[in-house]
Amino acid sequence: MKKIFLSFALLSFFSTLCFSQKEFSETTKKYIAYNEPITVFKNALLIDGFGNAPKQHQTVIIRDGKIEWIGDDAKAVVPKNSKILDLSGKALMPGLVMLHEHMYMPAYSLENRYSHTNQQPISFPRLYLAAGATTIRTAGNVETYSDISIKRDIDSGKFPGPSIELTAPYLEGNASVFPQMNELKNPADAIAFVNYWADQGFTSFKGYMAIDKPTLKAAIDAVHKRNLKITAHLCAVTYKEAAEMGIDQLEHGFFASSDFVKDKTENECPNNPELALSNLNPESDDVKELIQFLIDKKVGVTSTLAVFEGFISSQPVPSMELLSYFSPDNRDFYLKILSQMQSAKTPSVMDKAFVNNAKMEKMFYDMGGLLTVGTDPTGNGGTIAGFGNWRAIELLVEADGFTPLEAIKIATLNGAIALGFDKTVGTVEVGKSADLLIIDGDPSINISELRKVEFVFRNGVGYDSKKLFESVKGKVGFN
Repeated sequence: MKKIFLSFALLSFFSTLCFSQKEFSETTKKYIAYNEPITVFKNALLIDGFGNAPKQHQTVIIRDGKIEWIGDDAKAVVPKNSKILDLSGKALMPGLVMLHEHMYMPAYSLENRYSHTNQQPISFPRLYLAAGATTIRTAGNVETYSDISIKRDIDSGKFPGPSIELTAPYLEGNASVFPQMNELKNPADAIAFVNYWADQGFTSFKGYMAIDKPTLKAAIDAVHKRNLKITAHLCAVTYKEAAEMGIDQLEHGFFASSDFVKDKTENECPNNPELALSNLNPESDDVKELIQFLIDKKVGVTSTLAVFEGFISSQPVPSMELLSYFSPDNRDFYLKILSQMQSAKTPSVMDKAFVNNAKMEKMFYDMGGLLTVGTDPTGNGGTIAGFGNWRAIELLVEADGFTPLEAIKIATLNGAIALGFDKTVGTVEVGKSADLLIIDGDPSINISELRKVEFVFRNGVGYDSKKLFESVKGKVGFN
């Protein structure tokens, strides 16, 4: 009886169903600008998330955390005792649904034996929410119970942050570069691992680079047996092999594909898969066949261009605003790495791979594939929550060639579809959760206007973006 009760409690705890938060801690209240039973947005430029042309002079009424009515200003019947917000000159759009997020960032040491990480339990949730990410999926974790606690504290109103779909610890094979990761020994080990963490309430899983085919297949089957989803950052296993096994999603666009590595050894990660990607002809029949195979198998792909931009020669110089959010030691270390990369003139292989990957992501989308987007705040340390969200979406336009409206759809509706949350979030529709962004500009014309987010509504509660940002200035790396 106790076991049944515990399982029920855990499943309830991890539930991602939207609800209108009524009580908040004094800490969270500092960042809340609006928390009314009924809120009315008038004179809005409405971007719905479906990719449709924006509509001028729109009214959106939300009640108890849900969208109740949408229509022309002239037809709106404003309820009594409602809070009215005039959005003249501003855009109203769905909250971002970002699919490759973490609660940690790189932590480098003088030794190169391991890749360390630092957990960011305060700064990252606030940065995600401040930038407009109302729903995120943590694509793997290294401090499992820290992630659990972060979600619990956000859901309870103790701390501000997005709705979080928690991914279990990485499903990794032998020879991991992360000391925090468990190394699965065989298929039976993978099955036991999946079932243990599913029993703890995790609803998402992620295969990692060194996992072999039999172990990944066992993990996929175990995940699906629990009616859950699994994605992967692959290397030892090819995209086609994973698709044949029934994987739900693949991370990092086509950067992690080892399908085109010549003479690849089965179940082994090649030394430089980016080299094969750089030498590809994206218009070749082989590429088109792989993409069509993924689409036929209903495998989604997550673009994470922001983190890979940090490894190409044309990466932009970081703004002083971005650097102001780093703790002093993390800022200095990042700038040191950046200087080294610039002086060494990053090998052209990554530049070519970046371009080819962008073409393949666009092709995947145009052929009917479900493309989503994520930040992956890792890499060389320059990609962090919030700012990285914006840059990842901008690069969908700048590098992949999407229109701003397509990029917004990828970052909202497509993410919701991939998570199975599209009935509750991802678009501005009657009956859905009031996860909405107020933008002081028009991102449907200029995608960089996403950076002008003023207020972020999550479940009908409006947070002040500027206050959230300011609260963690100089602290990224500390907490």
